[in-house]
Amino acid sequence: MRFVILGSGPAGYAAASTAAALGAEVTIVDRMALGGNWTMTDGIPSKTLLQVSSSMAEIERAESRGVVFEHGRPHVDLLRAEAHARYIGQHQSRGVRERLDLIEATIIYGQGAVESDGVLVVTTERGPRTLEYDHLLVCTGAAPWEPPFAQVDHQRVLNTRDVLGLEAFPEQLLVVGAGATGCEFAEFFQSCGSRVTLLSSRPQILPSEDRDVADVVHEAFLERGMAIEVGARASDVERIGERVHVRSEDGREFNGSHAIICMGMRAHTEELGLETVGVEVGPRGEIVTNGCCRTTNEHISAAGDVTGGWMLASTAAMQGRISALSALGRPVDPMSLDAIAGTVFTRPEVAGVGLTESKAEEQGVRVAVTRQPLRANPRGLIAGQSDGMIKLVWDPDTGRVLGGSIVGYRASEVITTVALAVKAQLTVDTLAETGAVNPSVSESLQRCAERAANARMARAGTTTRVA
Repeated sequence: MRFVILGSGPAGYAAASTAAALGAEVTIVDRMALGGNWTMTDGIPSKTLLQVSSSMAEIERAESRGVVFEHGRPHVDLLRAEAHARYIGQHQSRGVRERLDLIEATIIYGQGAVESDGVLVVTTERGPRTLEYDHLLVCTGAAPWEPPFAQVDHQRVLNTRDVLGLEAFPEQLLVVGAGATGCEFAEFFQSCGSRVTLLSSRPQILPSEDRDVADVVHEAFLERGMAIEVGARASDVERIGERVHVRSEDGREFNGSHAIICMGMRAHTEELGLETVGVEVGPRGEIVTNGCCRTTNEHISAAGDVTGGWMLASTAAMQGRISALSALGRPVDPMSLDAIAGTVFTRPEVAGVGLTESKAEEQGVRVAVTRQPLRANPRGLIAGQSDGMIKLVWDPDTGRVLGGSIVGYRASEVITTVALAVKAQLTVDTLAETGAVNPSVSESLQRCAERAANARMARAGTTTRVA
């Protein structure tokens, strides 16, 4: 089978590996460096910048551990930090190239567009090139959404990809949008010396998280001097001279030297010619797919951010694999988000998987919830980061783990264990009986599971003491 892939991000290279393993002739078309936007402009560079803010936080805590600064405190050189972020992206891109070379995929750089069923035309530097395909996978990603009320000039009013082009830290930054991306950029700039005001359109920051989880990050931000305004749904973002003004629907006004718009992404489907072959596209450009990533054209699938939904690299990779299996006629279960973990790389980190307490309440699902504070966790205390908690959501009848949320030190690492428990339908008893390293954050997960298992025994009438 001639399997052609538009886009080389996490969905693209995961699909390429799977399709090649099944004997397909794989061709990848991309208009930029391999690895896609996630590698070159979005996820990898932004997480690299966040490591800079983490380094600054380590320095702030160093004196309490006996580290003495005799020549003043360091500061962040923004241009060098940006250069390092770009270098990491390029390094990851080379890794994708090596992976694709191993499976002998053909790589073509250029802008691809569907001409007719089974025919893709790629505009390259050397002119147009025609490719015939038996199956086409579209995974062209997404771009920052710029709302019509925001005058994005890429100098004072920025989108999320403009950050790597800044020459100096904003003196006073307005972050419009308090989801994962907004909170991460607020974290970075506040830690590096900018005065940040974070504007949330909802009654809380991180609106996808349980309120008690989001509140831990909210309080940490406030302690570090950040200003937070909730219920501030932006209606106008305007640059006037060297200042930026943001007005919210309730009449409040906010002023700063810069603003960054963090209000989501829009699928990149323009100029792909999908309408010529009957591929249905949604209101924000997203390609409509079924659970196996098939579109309304039987010879075309779509995966990753271009399908809308939960825009995570891990989700994209799973969709890419499923799309390849389905296209090559292998049995495959429809895509499920239940066991896909997500993380917000703030300080403290936030990570979650599966069912949350608030979602269970909205859906009318009967669950039990067990919390374990991290204030006594030895690994967090050693690192000077003891804020937060671990939450397990579980079935009170069977003890099966349905989901979990972690806010605290190394949450992004510990959540994988909870994701495995959800995927494998493990019980809190199994987690409680799984030994954890001491000292580690994972031992607090085990302790949380122990509390849940004890609570379950108590409900069953077994004599026990829930500590």
